[in-house]
Amino acid sequence: MRKWAQHYIIFVIMLLLGLFQILSGAVLWFVLPHGGGYQGGRNLEAVEETFGWSRDTWVDWHDWTAVALLAMLIIHLILNWKWLTVTTKRLFGAKA
Repeated sequence: MRKWAQHYIIFVIMLLLGLFQILSGAVLWFVLPHGGGYQGGRNLEAVEETFGWSRDTWVDWHDWTAVALLAMLIIHLILNWKWLTVTTKRLFGAKA
């Protein structure tokens, strides 16, 4: 596989994972805030699910997506390590 294709695929995967992180974070923060739950019959209008998933499922997806995003970041750094070191040396005045 060509290098540009690798970079493109990694970029798209990281973009999708990042967008899901934003979506799941927003759902957890605004729609399913922590601390609701059963209150002895009070708070009957509390939201228990959003888009068919409970708060625990959203938290699990949010956490595992973060792990996958971190793994993609590490792969991205490994594939671009040579460029990163050469550019850093040039930036700080050392000979490459």
